[in-house]
Amino acid sequence: MQIASVTLHNFRSIGSATFNLSNYSLIIGANNSGKSNIIDAIRLFYEKTDLRYDKSRDFPKFGTDDAESWIDIKFKLSDQEVITFPDEYVLEGTSLKARKYFDSTKKGIYAYTSDDTISDRRFLTSKDIQQGKLGNLIYIPAVSRIEDHTKLSGPSALRDLINNIIKNVATSSPSFKDLTDKFEEFSRNLKSETTEDHKSLSVLEEDISRELEDWDATFKLDINPIDESNIVKNLISHKVRDPQLNEELYEEQFGQGFQRHLIYALIKTAAKYEIMSNGSSPNMTLILFEEPEAFLHPTQQSSLCEGLRCLAEKEGSQILVSSHSPIFVSHKTDDIYSIIRLCRDCAKTVVGQIDQETLNMIFEENQEINSAVEGTKYEAHHEDLLEEMEAVKYFLWLDSERCGMFFAGQVLLVEGPTEKAMINYFLNTNQIISPNGGLFVLDCMGKFNIHRFMNLLSPLNIPHSVLFDSDGGNETHLIINKIIQDSKNNLTYKIRTFPTNLETFLEIEACKDKYRKPQHVMLQLRRNEIKKERIDDLIRLINELIRI
Repeated sequence: MQIASVTLHNFRSIGSATFNLSNYSLIIGANNSGKSNIIDAIRLFYEKTDLRYDKSRDFPKFGTDDAESWIDIKFKLSDQEVITFPDEYVLEGTSLKARKYFDSTKKGIYAYTSDDTISDRRFLTSKDIQQGKLGNLIYIPAVSRIEDHTKLSGPSALRDLINNIIKNVATSSPSFKDLTDKFEEFSRNLKSETTEDHKSLSVLEEDISRELEDWDATFKLDINPIDESNIVKNLISHKVRDPQLNEELYEEQFGQGFQRHLIYALIKTAAKYEIMSNGSSPNMTLILFEEPEAFLHPTQQSSLCEGLRCLAEKEGSQILVSSHSPIFVSHKTDDIYSIIRLCRDCAKTVVGQIDQETLNMIFEENQEINSAVEGTKYEAHHEDLLEEMEAVKYFLWLDSERCGMFFAGQVLLVEGPTEKAMINYFLNTNQIISPNGGLFVLDCMGKFNIHRFMNLLSPLNIPHSVLFDSDGGNETHLIINKIIQDSKNNLTYKIRTFPTNLETFLEIEACKDKYRKPQHVMLQLRRNEIKKERIDDLIRLINELIRI
């Protein structure tokens, strides 16, 4: 079983939203964009945490078309799982779609029938959900106490791991049988053994029983036998050894980064030991991990990204992460459709996601430029004519630095590193004030790629403007310029060009070595060798592009 899609209706900042989930999906967006709202809605569906629906907190504060609040989850079923559900609830031969009402007189889970209507008969109770009838849930909040995952006195990932081993060992362990036999003997002897002043447990039983004679009752003390759960709960403890200090320490004595990684290590090991499902059917555990990058430096973040990817590939595991980290985004650019970007439009959360069909259309549109430059000196290499190469390009280009654009309020697309350096310099020196939500200046590595980034930003709901060289009246460049203009979409604010190029606009000499252009222009800027009126004109142009 795997969650295929989620639809939310009238929940906190979300009026209506649908998004798809993969084995490992990533929710991204600025602060207050609605990431936690999605996580909490899924938690409410599974009812496995202490979170409860509160209308005063959870129903939207903006106007709604109706008074209902609910979540729909569509599950993809395995062949084995299909036969465990009534035929009337199996959709498209392999799917199950269930709704939980948050604000309604209806309680429990209601399933869609084969005609895509919701059954009036309750499908599952809250107890069924809590027992894993639609899979299990592990939730790791952004602020998580390490003891919640390592305690042995109550439910925790560590206790489940140890219990799993102890139960299997105890059934055939000579040591365990020897211990239980000796403990029974110990229990019998202990009750009769006395202190120096002739007190014993047996005497205590008799004294209390004597006081109960008028009630025709006796008092009895039992010493509980040793079983697997008592061993884990009372006899096992844990510490972490620090080889540098040559000491055993409690995990609370380590930093937050270490504690977060230890939590992940426990969950990963639980998957390895195949106990995350706790024997439930269907076998699916959804891990909700909020801000896994917290307290981790970049290299550790990359390591955790790869670890989560491997865990998600294990059968029965599905992962949904919410993150503010461009590093996490960069590790998902080989499957862009698994990225869910949230933003706010006034009070409402808007979901941006590229499904596989849309991604294929983007690849096809990106290829238009190859036909336009056919027969010119810019003619594409035969490998670039493959749509598959478009996916490769995005994967190569969307490194952790460029992925910062997914978190910006606005993106300014420019041709290369020179424009990016100059504009960032103006931002850093307060000659340009960043718009609300922040500005990300994206180096597109040449005008041939500008339309590719425009096509990517639009379905993810990222506002953007474009600035590039028109390169005079060159026929090929006129065709390329038109492709960029025609790529304008509802998220494109403005497109502006330099009449020829940046150097001509600034009235400075062009650098003969194009690879030295950024440092050549920036040196003149820092030495005040560029006319002030030209700098002012450039700043006015940029402000025109970013003032939405």
